[in-house]
Amino acid sequence: MKRCFLITLLFLLFCSLGASEFEKLKALDEQGLQNPDLYYNLGVTYWQTGQSGMASLYFLKALHLDSAHKAARENLNYSIRLSKDRDLYPQRLFLVRVFLEVYDFMNMNRMAVLNLALLILSSLSLLWYVNYDPAKERGLPGLVLGTMLCLLLISVSVSAFKAYRIKGNRQAVLLEESAELRENPEDSAKRVATIHEGVILDIRKTAGDWLFVNLPNGDGGWINGELVGRVQQ
Repeated sequence: MKRCFLITLLFLLFCSLGASEFEKLKALDEQGLQNPDLYYNLGVTYWQTGQSGMASLYFLKALHLDSAHKAARENLNYSIRLSKDRDLYPQRLFLVRVFLEVYDFMNMNRMAVLNLALLILSSLSLLWYVNYDPAKERGLPGLVLGTMLCLLLISVSVSAFKAYRIKGNRQAVLLEESAELRENPEDSAKRVATIHEGVILDIRKTAGDWLFVNLPNGDGGWINGELVGRVQQ
């Protein structure tokens, strides 16, 4: 009897401590703190409480700030595999998956370091080219300089593209257990599809409280905006 009482007491204490930590995390989020680890921990906690939609939303928030956040990516993929709408997500070719993994691995901080390194190498290559012995053929230093400038241009372009995607992030997640996509932005419109909690949506346009969204497979329809959570407000 005493043992059962002790186990129950420890269980209640553990639950209260977990709830207390969860409230602290939510308070930090409500204060406007933007941190990928904070969002990841909130996502894990929401998943443990059975709120798969909120979990996916916060995993996406973490990846929005840091595309190289490995744990958030793995947990998001895990939640997708368990979702009812997993068949909506396209199966990409191997080379495409490799490219996307490299693209995600190079987050904004790493891209900044790469840009700086290429800028330094380009400057050194330019100095080598300018100060090269004029009596000799400048083919090699010219080739090195051209290569460095080309790589720098590509790196800066990718950084600008990633910054644009981050600033204009239109991802959202369905937070309700299920919802209907409609042909038009009204409840009486014809149903296009039924979707379930946690599915990732891409917002294309708005009309009042309604959002026109694309599903992972490219299909589109209107949904009430109150049913979804946006990665970026």
